Amino acid sequence: MNTEFKAGALVAFGGYAQAIVYGMLAFAPLGQVGLAYGIYAGLASALLGGAVGALFGKAPVQFGGPRSSTALIVAGSLLGFQQATTSHTELMLLLALELVLTGVFVALAQRQGLGKLIQFLPAPVLIGMNTTLGLFSAYKLLPAMLGFAVYTTVVQAIQVPAAFSVMALGVSAVTIAVLMYFRAVRPNPLGLLYGLSCGFAVHALLLVFWPGELSVQTVAAWPGHPLWASTTTEISTAASNLPDLFLNTPGLLLQLLVGAAVLALLVVLESMQAMLQVDQALGTRHNTRRELNTLAAANVLCGLALALPSSNYFSRSNAGLGLGATHRRSEGWYVVLLLLFLAATWPILPHLPLHILATAVALSSLFLIQGTTLQLVARFMMPTSCRQMAPTQRFTVWVVFSMVLVTGLSNLLIGTLAGVLFVAAYFLQQQSSSGLRSIEFKPAARSRSMRPRAHRQQLDTAFEHLAWVRFDGNLFFGNAPAISIRLQDELAQAQSVLLDFTQLRYIDDTACACIDRLLRQSLCPKNTVAVLPNTPTQPLGGEGLLRQTLTAQGVAIQNHVDDAFWQIENQLLAHDTHANNTTTGNALQTLRDSHLCDHMSTSRADTFAHYWTRLDIGAGQTLFSEGAQPCGLYVLEHGQLSAWHHTGHSNERLMRFCPGSMLGEMALIDGKPRSATVRADTPCTVLFLPLNQFEALSRQETDLVQTLQNNLARELALRIRLANQSLALTQ
Repeated sequence: MNTEFKAGALVAFGGYAQAIVYGMLAFAPLGQVGLAYGIYAGLASALLGGAVGALFGKAPVQFGGPRSSTALIVAGSLLGFQQATTSHTELMLLLALELVLTGVFVALAQRQGLGKLIQFLPAPVLIGMNTTLGLFSAYKLLPAMLGFAVYTTVVQAIQVPAAFSVMALGVSAVTIAVLMYFRAVRPNPLGLLYGLSCGFAVHALLLVFWPGELSVQTVAAWPGHPLWASTTTEISTAASNLPDLFLNTPGLLLQLLVGAAVLALLVVLESMQAMLQVDQALGTRHNTRRELNTLAAANVLCGLALALPSSNYFSRSNAGLGLGATHRRSEGWYVVLLLLFLAATWPILPHLPLHILATAVALSSLFLIQGTTLQLVARFMMPTSCRQMAPTQRFTVWVVFSMVLVTGLSNLLIGTLAGVLFVAAYFLQQQSSSGLRSIEFKPAARSRSMRPRAHRQQLDTAFEHLAWVRFDGNLFFGNAPAISIRLQDELAQAQSVLLDFTQLRYIDDTACACIDRLLRQSLCPKNTVAVLPNTPTQPLGGEGLLRQTLTAQGVAIQNHVDDAFWQIENQLLAHDTHANNTTTGNALQTLRDSHLCDHMSTSRADTFAHYWTRLDIGAGQTLFSEGAQPCGLYVLEHGQLSAWHHTGHSNERLMRFCPGSMLGEMALIDGKPRSATVRADTPCTVLFLPLNQFEALSRQETDLVQTLQNNLARELALRIRLANQSLALTQ
């Protein structure tokens, strides 16, 4: 079966139940009469949001529909509006106005770049928001799980125990058991479908064995638009009364605007979080502007139709991804199958046992709370383990506690605003600290390479004007302009620049535009090399856009800091690492360049040169392998060699060798097996002193060997200093 169809079917079945329950939660302040309105509002939101998204959205595996968070905010708005008017028509017009404004605010959020901002929401705040929403949604539905009516509050259930139904509790218990089995014991993406199926099957069996009216809550009415019962005259009169209502009721307009703003924030938050998750799972990157415009249009239509706000949510996306969906076609199937479910259940919709749907949705809400969050709370409560927690882990717990406390004392609207304050605090800190790690002039770091002494001295002078710019964290529209201005000022005197993006986690298009402007105005004439991370487990978000920006400005790109320093050094030396000069000098001159002949007389140097033989090595050929027994000493006369060490499943380059470098000198000192594999990067010519020749030299020329050993000791000391410099590459 087509994966897009299967994904649409799974999400449609779960979304059908969620739409009904969230709608009932939203209109719970109206009591039993609000259930029919709620079912209409929830299903209309799912259908309108899904249809607009399928037609105009581009991000894959996204499904529109109502959410528990927005439903609870709508319920709070209805309670507030009831304090201002007793007219049912005016009440519904106020709600419609708030919902339309929600869509308008989503469009304004897109204009202000809020969609980009959501990409950088800190994980602690997201965890805190999801935990609060899960707990509050489950709390609101707890009476339905325990055998009471869906719109019954916990306080009402305690005060009126006679409303309890043993039969509803029994069916809910069966539904809970099946859902828990397929969520916790044997996780299955079809677990919600199995749980609902078992609940309805048990209810059907009860109808067979105990015919008649069962003591369970039903809608008892057909779903209908909240304004259908009002005449045109009543609607017109109520609309004309709204201005006077705002003037005569202080705070009503502010309540409406704040409610619409928070609804818009939740829609954007949930939808952008879902899109980010899908992009990370599929390796894609989509235009947040188009998706937010689509959401804005969908929510304006939902407001005009008096439906609940529609947003994309990552649990629906997860379900689709789990079945292998990769396209937006799955949302088209989702809308079609929702209509089919509605058509199939329409005859029995007034008699649908609502507690079964409410139980399934309540349990799904509880699974918003991650197991790791509960572990963090448990560790936080223990003084010994609390001190060992990372700052971000303690921040997560404080977000959870604060949002849950504020929501419990007031309502979800105020709790969500508390979450917004945490987000603002995070971004104020990020704007001042994240993005740019350091600017280091005359860095101590060098490439891991052995170069002639003259070249090393030349590089020491050239590095006086080299700047190593290291980025860190997130580079986005909030901090990129300030960082770009700072770089433009501080790099004015630099002649070579290394842009190090290896520690960057995410970069957006605004930051790329700032880098493009910086390259064009300040860095283009200079030797500029960029290094991008090469870690598949933690990819750089927005890497494709950054790579495109750097390439357009002709900036060389490397995947390792060592390779970047190597390229800059070669540019400073005007040296082509792959040049293949076929001429070779004499052996004595090569040995002098290697400094093995330092402090030797001319006659002894001539004698020393006669012990060496010349070898030619092709590109890619191995000179000697790691673990091999020592056979002698080598000096590179022409070409380039590299030493490699096998670590785990990969090979790491330890050193590059330029002409004049000696190799294998450790074997002459300790006689132990080779510590690395040396392979030719280009066609090479080497001078070779076999071990038996060295032993013969030791017997015949003791003074010469003493001078040679002193030179080898100085070479090893130099390599230790170079190794210390290379440590700066990893710090």
